[in-house]
Amino acid sequence: MKRFITLTAAAITTVAALTGAASAQAYNTGDNARAALERLAPNANVAALTNAQAVAAYQLVQDEDSTADQKARAKAVINSYQ
Repeated sequence: MKRFITLTAAAITTVAALTGAASAQAYNTGDNARAALERLAPNANVAALTNAQAVAAYQLVQDEDSTADQKARAKAVINSYQ
């Protein structure tokens, strides 16, 4: 019985990890991150960001709860890179 519970817990953990990794994959490229940042901050110079900067900026923006906070943070982060 202990082995069954351990195997079940391991399977659930594996599925959760794979699901989380799959959802994080959506914006792990510079082009995808830039597209998302352009929707949040259309007047910011997103094209000037490197791939690494775009991904980092998008990940920072995702920490915010509201859309208004995401937009403000996106503008601030993009401006700080330039």
